[in-house]
Amino acid sequence: MKELNDQSQRLVRDCFFVRQGERMERCFYSEVLYVEASGCYCYIYRRDKPRISIPYSLLTVELRLPKSMFRRVHRSYIVNLRAVDGFIGKTICIGEKIIPISKPYREEVFGCFVIWDLKTREEE
Repeated sequence: MKELNDQSQRLVRDCFFVRQGERMERCFYSEVLYVEASGCYCYIYRRDKPRISIPYSLLTVELRLPKSMFRRVHRSYIVNLRAVDGFIGKTICIGEKIIPISKPYREEVFGCFVIWDLKTREEE
């Protein structure tokens, strides 16, 4: 018999709930921009909503997020791949936030995107 906590049995798969005081607050995966580690806590930054503070390590959060949408890019950051606005060198831009991409994650992260790096060559 499958365990009741098996995520494949969940009917609602586009969001999760986190405790904020006495309230369990719904958070859609699509509204999460990035997650930032801060000691034993993490902050979830969302589109057009206040950030959420949760008492979990970044590794715990990483294991709970869908791999098809989120990637670890640094020891302190996980980003929503669909929220990435651009790149500056070896950093990711999400809105005004610039997030570093650590060397161990670069190949996997850049491999998630179709990048047209077309340079025009002037004829001499």
